[in-house]
Amino acid sequence: MKENILKLLKDESNFYPANLEQKFPLILDKIIELWNSPEFDNHLNTLMLDKRDHYRQGFPPEVAAEILRFSSVHSKQFGTGQASLWIAPSNIRVN
Repeated sequence: MKENILKLLKDESNFYPANLEQKFPLILDKIIELWNSPEFDNHLNTLMLDKRDHYRQGFPPEVAAEILRFSSVHSKQFGTGQASLWIAPSNIRVN
């Protein structure tokens, strides 16, 4: 586990994106890079929504869930923005 990611997650190791780190390390690096920037929400929207005219495979469910958790943690730390669209209702478990 990378220490800088744990710090962003406030040491919540249960939220650590192990699948994202293993399968899509460059995407994880970009999310971490944008964590404190205004572009964070827009970047997550770009990752999760295909607005292009061609088919995109998308992420495996476990990776998508980790991205959604990142969004939730980010929204709790910085307030709600566009990322709040990705917060799962409390009765739905994403892991």
